[in-house]
Amino acid sequence: MLARAFLNDPLCVYTQPDREARVNQFTWLFAQLAQEGAARGSVYANTCTDRPDGVAVWVPPQAGEPKAEVLGWSEMDQMVQRFEPEPYRRFTEAFRHFEHVHHRCSAGPHWYLALLGVSPECQRQGIGGKLLAPVLQLADREGLSCYLETFVSDKILFYQHRGFQVVETGVEPQSKIAFWDMKRVPHAR
Repeated sequence: MLARAFLNDPLCVYTQPDREARVNQFTWLFAQLAQEGAARGSVYANTCTDRPDGVAVWVPPQAGEPKAEVLGWSEMDQMVQRFEPEPYRRFTEAFRHFEHVHHRCSAGPHWYLALLGVSPECQRQGIGGKLLAPVLQLADREGLSCYLETFVSDKILFYQHRGFQVVETGVEPQSKIAFWDMKRVPHAR
């Protein structure tokens, strides 16, 4: 489901231009990220049928920031073999740039939205907002900010409606991917 939701995401397309290979590689990667998030208790899923139609993967404040060198996460040490060297290089080089921006824009403890995907046929039904709500409420109670980056300008308004504001925008130098880094400060209760 996540691979279909991110099929045309600029980072995914840049990483693997071949559509079939992209689906296979990102199906595997998103499964690994979801498993890691589930181990931390920070994965939220929405199910309207017998399968999830939406998933949010958050990195909690105590987990530290995500790293391009993802070795040690379940089967993530297999990423270079699963992606093959060139797509792996493209992904990790671009992601390193986004890590630097993340660190610069959101120092201190915060919730990081690593993934939010809704099945294409279920989009615009409120699922994404439902998946964000539990952590946004928790962050408000804890007095913590939330952070994300998006590579799709059409998503900015969706996140702004949930209290996020653009804190940095730019273009990753190697991939030429435009990005918008967004932060949400805790709302007073």
